Amino acid sequence: MRRCFLLSPPSALSVIALAATVLMAGCATPAGRPNPPVAATTPPAAVKPAVAPGSPAASAPAAAAAAASAAPPAAAPAATPPAPALPPFAQVVREARRIDGLIPVWQKDEKVWLELSEKDFGTPFFLSPKLASGIGEGGVLGGLMGGRGGAGGAKWVEFVRVFNQVRLVARNATHVAAAGTPQARAVAAAFSPSLLASAAVLSQPHPERRTVLVDASALFLSDLMGVGAQLQRSYRQGYALDARHSGITAVRGTPELLALTVQQHFATGALASAQPGAPAGASPSVPATLPDPRSLFVQQHLSLTRLPTVPMRTRAADARIGHFVTTVSDFGDEFARSPKKRFVNRWRLEKKDPSAALSEPVRPIVYWIDRSVPERYREPIRAGILEWNRAFEAIGFKDAIVVKVQPDDADFDTLETGIASVRWMTNATAMFGAVGPSHVDPRSGEILDADIAIESLSSRALRTLRSQVIAAPAPAFAQPPDLGATGLLAACQHADLAAEQLGYALDVLSVRDGLDPAGPEAEAFVAAYLKDVTMHEVGHTLGLRHNFRASTVRDEAQLADPEFTRTNALTGSVMEYAGINLPARGQPQAAAFQTTLGPYDYWAIEYAYRSVSPDDEAVALSRIAARSAEPELAFGTDEDVIAGLDPETLQGDLGRDPVAFARKRLGIARDLLTRLEAQPLAADADPALLRRVVGFALRDVGRSTAMLMRQLGGLRTLRDAPGTGRDPLQPVPLAEQRRALALLLGELLSPQALSVSPALQRRLAPDYLERSEAMLSGQGSVATDFNPAQQLAEMQRQMLLELMGEALGSRLLDGADRADPALGSLSLEEMQSRLTATLWADLASGEPIDAARQSLQRDQITLLTQWLLSPPAAGRAEMRMQMQRQARELLARLERVRYRSDASPETLAHLKDSAQRLREAMQARVMRAGV
Repeated sequence: MRRCFLLSPPSALSVIALAATVLMAGCATPAGRPNPPVAATTPPAAVKPAVAPGSPAASAPAAAAAAASAAPPAAAPAATPPAPALPPFAQVVREARRIDGLIPVWQKDEKVWLELSEKDFGTPFFLSPKLASGIGEGGVLGGLMGGRGGAGGAKWVEFVRVFNQVRLVARNATHVAAAGTPQARAVAAAFSPSLLASAAVLSQPHPERRTVLVDASALFLSDLMGVGAQLQRSYRQGYALDARHSGITAVRGTPELLALTVQQHFATGALASAQPGAPAGASPSVPATLPDPRSLFVQQHLSLTRLPTVPMRTRAADARIGHFVTTVSDFGDEFARSPKKRFVNRWRLEKKDPSAALSEPVRPIVYWIDRSVPERYREPIRAGILEWNRAFEAIGFKDAIVVKVQPDDADFDTLETGIASVRWMTNATAMFGAVGPSHVDPRSGEILDADIAIESLSSRALRTLRSQVIAAPAPAFAQPPDLGATGLLAACQHADLAAEQLGYALDVLSVRDGLDPAGPEAEAFVAAYLKDVTMHEVGHTLGLRHNFRASTVRDEAQLADPEFTRTNALTGSVMEYAGINLPARGQPQAAAFQTTLGPYDYWAIEYAYRSVSPDDEAVALSRIAARSAEPELAFGTDEDVIAGLDPETLQGDLGRDPVAFARKRLGIARDLLTRLEAQPLAADADPALLRRVVGFALRDVGRSTAMLMRQLGGLRTLRDAPGTGRDPLQPVPLAEQRRALALLLGELLSPQALSVSPALQRRLAPDYLERSEAMLSGQGSVATDFNPAQQLAEMQRQMLLELMGEALGSRLLDGADRADPALGSLSLEEMQSRLTATLWADLASGEPIDAARQSLQRDQITLLTQWLLSPPAAGRAEMRMQMQRQARELLARLERVRYRSDASPETLAHLKDSAQRLREAMQARVMRAGV
């Protein structure tokens, strides 16, 4: 409450003057903002101690007002006792052991102190958090790095001293301006740093070094990686950090590094259970991997290093080539079109001899194979890492990459900053296969650290529970992995897909060609898989993004040639999610996985790492990027896949012709299902083998279907710069769209569509042990009644929804507007007419319509009636008219055949019902139109 006191009765003039002052102040202050402070005669340079009333420093007006007051002075408050003097430095660390390094550390039992000098305050440090141990599920996975930034990620930090408090502050590196400029002052006023932790100064300065001590636990024991938030997202049990049972357990110091291992205990007092009527997905659950789900330990590894004194020279990113980038908003140039500057993320790689055509680097990129990697897999992993030296040799670097194996008795952790590593992970279930994250200097994009993690379940190509429960996936398996605790919000899925493809290929070759799944040929498949995965993840740690268009550089003949694939890459880039090169029946087995770099990989490395002088850099980089129109350098990445328009930017495909690839894979699946129907299982075989193989086949069919759907109304999106002679947006030609539509309709929607026979369905037993464990652990359920026919029906239903949907219809209409007349485009009328003709082909044959076909036909009737009765509010008129036409023509056909005497009673009832539904919908439409 504000209180006003008048020292003497006011005059009328003084009241008017006071009111005018208030009104003027109100006009000067924008609505919704606090009043500004009274202006000082000189701007204060720093915060100063408050001035006590009546002191010599008090202002003259204040003193006069105090003298004029007739009221007696209030009693002075009791004086605050002075703070106790800090103890001497030596007293605090008595009997403690000193650990020298970047920042000296003192340790005594569980107590750890940092010894900070004046030069440590305000110095830019790099804090790199990693999760050294986790719980094997729920996104809390040991061995993963924190993200590139944001909550839980790597940060530019500084120690800031405020009186006797030391703060660990994360600097804002994404909004900048040149130091000392007016823009820099504006940036400082606009964007805030973040406080990570603070600690009190615990000692007097050292008598000689003038250093002070702070409690390391107060600075680093907090949940810097956000594990508590991740536990809440995964389990909703209210886990909280228990500081009493947490602490720093290991310290390592070097002249360049301070490494701390922090063990943290998270606990909850009581376990919540699902409440009746709770929203889907919001029910509490518990980790299945803990002895007692009320308590868990994690270890965070924290590395603190100095940021480079001189930031690495930046290299501008180019949208035609896929690199991870560091984005900075630089407000120093007021005339720039945008303040955003984007730098390629890359290692600092410099030649020892800049004049030599081929030179060793001043400092090579060293990858350590962690001692957790099984010995039998170290050689293919080593080969996958070193394969990248081919690209660096092409631009003048000899042995740019070096591989070392961590000794069993090593005293360092490969999670430390500055040590690129490959680690082995064993999680409860395969979650992502492998990931290759990195941490970068936020000022320049220089890669400072990288830690690849490979999951053992994927690398051994085990048949994970997620693949076995395809019949009834529980929410835990139906959703992508949640890696929020590590900041990897969009984890790489290459290894996961490749492991699934490996499992499918071994099953196909075993059933069809008699391959021994435990023999040397299968082992060679696994070694090639590991090298492929390692190359992909190393590419990420070198700064390369995914390239999902790279599969288009080879044709079918090249991919089927064992000699060609032995020495040439299967795709343009190892950064692709390529389908396994699985031969059709009667074809020879060519290379299954990509085990060498593609042309795009050489190009991307050249752009990021070629040594060029600052004066020549812009021209040199422009010349390199200008090759983007070359077919072997085709590029498309994650955003292109998500957009869903580009028919060539796909995942799981292989080859220049996606329609031909889909036809081949659908043929392999059909042949496999036919063989499985009659092939007996050995007495000692896995009882769930058939279920797993059928599940893999259906997943592959679904993936092929998605590739074909992308061709309809597809739009190639090319990243060419002006001057290449190619249009950046190219609709798929009519002939290619017709091929894709014909394959979709014939293989998946016609009376002769792919199916699983009743005889095979009766043999698809579950793994009863897996079923019991899954149900008792609360991690999902394995369906006893595996119904592949229902799986296929659901796949057909989803196809039908898309084929008759507004999105695809709009793409076809837009494609007709922009198509080259010489190439043509698929019309909406043609697609809908062919779809209806295929779905109702049974009418012409006179054969009974089975239950599955009737269900699919009823689905189309339902979609047609929805278009007639309640079309989308913003739907295209052409779509509504086309659906009306299809309904009229179909009703006329049904009217002609629904009285046929040769049809079965079930078929006649179905036809009559279909005709009645359409007739009622059309009549309702007419009545509405006449209102």
